[in-house]
This record gives sequence, structure tokens and C-alpha cells, in this order.
Amino acid sequence: MKKICCYLIFLSFSMTFAQNKPTFSVVGNAINKESLLKNKRLDVSKIKVENISNKPIFLVWETVSNTFPKEWDCSMCQHGACQIGIPKESVFSKLNPDQQGFIAIHVIPVNKIGNGTVKFKIYDKANPAYSKILTFEVEVL
Repeated sequence: MKKICCYLIFLSFSMTFAQNKPTFSVVGNAINKESLLKNKRLDVSKIKVENISNKPIFLVWETVSNTFPKEWDCSMCQHGACQIGIPKESVFSKLNPDQQGFIAIHVIPVNKIGNGTVKFKIYDKANPAYSKILTFEVEVL
């Protein structure tokens, strides 16, 4: 009985560790800082992530915060799709082992100066305990 109890405790710790093991990593910096003139446009600001596991993964993202001025025309793309505006959440297309994906934003400030930040929480659908925050900071002069 003692042996079974010890085995169950070990198995519990092993499963907890395995579930928290990262399956993806940010390539480069998790924060992009951009600056542009009010009559210009930010065509693309991209943060890449990579599948570091040995199996396909599906990354989920959620918008944590968005302080972009409402006058700015914004859109965003993720690995596999683009959307108008900054949606609340979505899922990447499948990322195979060693494959990279991305989140990217586009901003047309429509002659409106200001600052704004958008933050996305990203995690593996099968491993939500491990997550990263991707941040885009934009300044329009």
C-alpha cells in the first residue's frame, strides 16, 4: 500500500511538471515599441513564437488590454488569419514542431497623435498553465 501511495504522489508531481513544461517560446523580444508620424502608417509590427515541443500545438491568444485611441484604424494578424480591429481572442493554425508563428498589428493613425498599448496573452490550448504576454507599444507623433 505504501508503495502505491508513493507511486501516485510521484505520478501526480510528474504530470504537474509535464503540463507546465513550455511547448513554445517567443523568438526575440516579447515587447515591440513602434513610433511613427501621424500621417504615416504602421504596416506591420510582428512578434514571433516557435513550437519547441516534439508535437503539433495550437496556440490560443486573448487580448489582455488595448489602449489604442479609438480614432486609430487597427487590424491584426495571427499565424493563419487576419482580422479587422483587435479582436478579443482566437486560435492559431496548427504549429508543427520547430515551426514559427506570429502575432502582428497594423495601425493607421488617421492623423491622430497619441500613444497606445495592446497586450496579448498567448498559451498552448493543451497547456494553458504556461503563458506569455506579447506587448505592442505604439507612439504616433
